[in-house]
Amino acid sequence: MRISTQEFLLGSLPDLLTQQSNVNQLDRQIATGQTMLGATADPAGAGLSLQTADAVQHFAYDAGNAESAAQTIGTTLSALQQVADVIDQLRQTAVEGASAATTASMRAGLVAVAQNALQQLMALGNTQGADGSYVFAGSNAKSAPFVTAADGQIAFVGDGATNAVEIAPGLSVPVTVSGQGIFMNIPAGKEGVAVVAQGTNTGSAYALAQGVTDLGQLTAARLAGTQYEIAFGAGSGGALTYTVASGAGSPGTSGFAASSGTIASGSFSPGADLRFAGLDVAIDGTPAAGDKFVVEPGATASLFTTVQDLIAALAPPPAGQPASSQAQQQIENVIANLDGAQNSVLSAEASLGATLAQIEGVRAQDQTQGTDAAAALTNLQSADLPQVLANYSAGVTALQAAELAFARIQNLTLFSVIRS
Repeated sequence: MRISTQEFLLGSLPDLLTQQSNVNQLDRQIATGQTMLGATADPAGAGLSLQTADAVQHFAYDAGNAESAAQTIGTTLSALQQVADVIDQLRQTAVEGASAATTASMRAGLVAVAQNALQQLMALGNTQGADGSYVFAGSNAKSAPFVTAADGQIAFVGDGATNAVEIAPGLSVPVTVSGQGIFMNIPAGKEGVAVVAQGTNTGSAYALAQGVTDLGQLTAARLAGTQYEIAFGAGSGGALTYTVASGAGSPGTSGFAASSGTIASGSFSPGADLRFAGLDVAIDGTPAAGDKFVVEPGATASLFTTVQDLIAALAPPPAGQPASSQAQQQIENVIANLDGAQNSVLSAEASLGATLAQIEGVRAQDQTQGTDAAAALTNLQSADLPQVLANYSAGVTALQAAELAFARIQNLTLFSVIRS
C-alpha cells in the first residue's frame, strides 16, 4: 500500500486542527474560569446547568416573596397591637364613665379621650404597607378601606378577602386580614348576645347578658334570627312582673309580632337574673312598669359605632340630673362590645403570628436550598483550574510536537532523498 506525501498531509491536518481547537478551548476556560462555554461543548451539562439556574432563580423569587410577606405581616401586627392598646384605653374610659362618682367635667374629659381614640382607630384602619397598599382593605388594597359617610358614620368599602403570597412551590400563605372582621363585624354584647334598653324606659335598671346556659338553644336562635323582648309590668301589691316574648326579627316589627310567643314570665325580684332560651340575663337596678329590653343573640357591631355610642353616652346629663339608665345601658353595652373587639384583634394577631412563624421557617429553607443550588451551578460551570492548566500544558506540548512533525514531513520530497 502506497501512502503519498499529499495523503499523509491531508490525514494529519484534521488531527492538528482538533488539537488546536482543544488548546484554544482550554485557553478560554483559563481566561473565563468556566468550563460551560457553550451548549455544543457539553449538551448534557448545559441542560443540567439551565435547570439548576432556573432553580436558583425560583428559590430567590420565593425568598423575596417571603421577605415581603414578613414585612407586610409585621406592619399589620404592629397596627393590630396599637388597635388593642386603643381598645384598652377606651374600655378604661367606659368603666370610668359608668361610675356614679364621675362628675360632669370629668365626663367631658372622657368624651375628648374617646373622640381622639376614634380618630386613632380610623387612621389605624387605613394603615398602609411599605408598598403603599392598605393592609386591612382585603383584595381592594389600593384604596383606603374606611371612609366617613355624609351622616358621620364610618363605612367599610373594602372586602372580606385576604391577599396570599407564594413562599415556596405550591405553598401560598395569607399575609393580610380584612378589616371587616376586626373593625366592623365584631361580636356585640357578651358572647355575641346584645341587650338594648328601650328609649322610653323610665326605671333605673339596665340589663346585661351574663352567659349561656344552653349552647344548643342559643345556636338555634341565632340561625333562626330569633330575638327576645323582656317587658316589665305592674303586679298586685306594687310588685313587678316580667314576660319574655320571642320572635323572628326585631321586636316591635310586624314580623316579630306575627311569630311572637311568651316563653317565660313571672314575678320579678330586684337583683335577680332572668333565665330563658339558654340565656342568663341580669337586671341591674330597678325597672319601672312598661320598661322593655331587647335581647339579640348573634348580634354584631362596628368598633367605630361602638366608640360613637360611648361618646354619646358620656355626654354630661342636664345640670342637676343623674345619668339616665339608657346611658348606663349604652356604656355597659360598649364595654361588652369592646371586649368582643379585643378578642377579634387577639385572634387576628394569633393567626398572623402563626403565619409569620411559618414564613420564617420556609424562608430559611428557601435560602438554604438557594445557596445549595447556586453552589451546584458554580460546580457545573466553574473550571478546575489546576486540572485545566495541566490539560492546557499537555495540549500545547502535543500541538507543538504535531506541528513540528507536520513541518518536517511537509519538507520531505524525493529530491531531498536523492541529494542526500
